[in-house]
Amino acid sequence: MCLNAQDSRCYHRAMTIHPLLPDLTGPDLAISWAPLEALSGDPHPDEWEDIASAASNRQKEFAAGRLLAHVLSDQLGLPPAPLRRADDRSPVWPADRTGSLSHCDTICAAAVGKRSAFQSVGVDIETIGRVEQKLWPTLFTEKEAGYFSSLAPDTVALETTLFFSAKESFYKCQYPLTKEWVGFQDVAITRTDQHALAIAPTRGAAQAWHAAPIHTVKISASHVATVMLLHA
Repeated sequence: MCLNAQDSRCYHRAMTIHPLLPDLTGPDLAISWAPLEALSGDPHPDEWEDIASAASNRQKEFAAGRLLAHVLSDQLGLPPAPLRRADDRSPVWPADRTGSLSHCDTICAAAVGKRSAFQSVGVDIETIGRVEQKLWPTLFTEKEAGYFSSLAPDTVALETTLFFSAKESFYKCQYPLTKEWVGFQDVAITRTDQHALAIAPTRGAAQAWHAAPIHTVKISASHVATVMLLHA
């Protein structure tokens, strides 16, 4: 029996989490996803302080992401530590690790890396088809929209979702380093191969955080995920 809701070892034994892009992971990096309903539990008291006044659905999403992050931290042999929320709503990762969280309608994803090996990571999970064509002028450059228009109709929903997700992963990856907001039109995505995308700024010079590939994976018939890693 688990005596403490924050005992990630107990939760890891009691639930099934799914590895995400296992070829990228190892002793310094863990990435997984799990159904939101499988990630129920009480947050650490310090974490609860950050979410106590939120709506119940938001509390559940918040607790699920923290729980999954604690499980992954435990997998890497990192000591237990609360994952607080900054004033800008981003997670405040302990000094020995970096990470990223994401959730959509029914699924939560997390990535945790040792700070000695990774400057930053970004993960995003999305429901295929949520990016409707009416949103293209807001989310994508003209070149990206032209690329989507050239695709077979049955592939457009998948590709637009992946491109949107890639921009989200990039934002999460660069933000801890730059503390700067990046708009959807400020960067452009291109496909480099079947499982990777590249990102570049649409104005100004490319920086180190633009250079890493964005890895893509279809994790079910209805969901995709993207991951970006900046090595130390």
